[in-house]
Amino acid sequence: MKKISIVFLFLSSLNLYGNDSLFISANADYANENYISSCEKYEEILSRNLESVELFYNLGNSYFKLDEIHKAIYNYERALKIDQDFTEAKENIELCKLQLIDKIDEMPELFFIKIFKEIQNIFSLERWILITLISIWLSVILLIYNKFFSKKNNLAYILLLISFILLFFSNSVYNKNKNIRPAIIYSSVIEVMSAPSEESTKLFNLHIGTKVNINDQIENWVNIKLANGKKGWIAINHLKEI
Repeated sequence: MKKISIVFLFLSSLNLYGNDSLFISANADYANENYISSCEKYEEILSRNLESVELFYNLGNSYFKLDEIHKAIYNYERALKIDQDFTEAKENIELCKLQLIDKIDEMPELFFIKIFKEIQNIFSLERWILITLISIWLSVILLIYNKFFSKKNNLAYILLLISFILLFFSNSVYNKNKNIRPAIIYSSVIEVMSAPSEESTKLFNLHIGTKVNINDQIENWVNIKLANGKKGWIAINHLKEI
């Protein structure tokens, strides 16, 4: 099995009120195989409302070493929520999945839908918006230039067309992110029900560490969807939203 590795980085985002030294101390605990202490120190930093990719990743590694796979996956996912291109977190999640009871295969998608999603995932929402604004800004400048200097330059119109395409993808990524509420199952085993009630029909079981997406919520019940398309209701206390 591929070895889980920790990121020893000094975090400028934590360089306040001694949090940097606490982070370094937690890294040292990890290196000395004192994983309980490293978890406690990383969690203490998080309790101060300080977050970073490296912090979540290191915490995930510590929980992995303690065989608390659900907590490891949860924190790797939190790291990816900040930086979706963080390769190490993606690889470690795949390693964690090997230890899960539930083996969830993703639902097959049509080719053009798969390509569309791959294009969406090229950039984060922030980068899509930035590129779109730059493209629009350049288009406007070129249009003004053409108007005042009576230039016939099709580049401005090409950029304007590209801007509309970029705007479309930026909006699609925004809507996708808005509708996604990922969560990790934190209970050993739970029954997924057909309705938000203990008296409803049991559909299937889920086990600790499985990732789900929350579609809806009624009081203390949430409607979840798995990567394979299966849906059902569970009590909200059985999961932890990312």
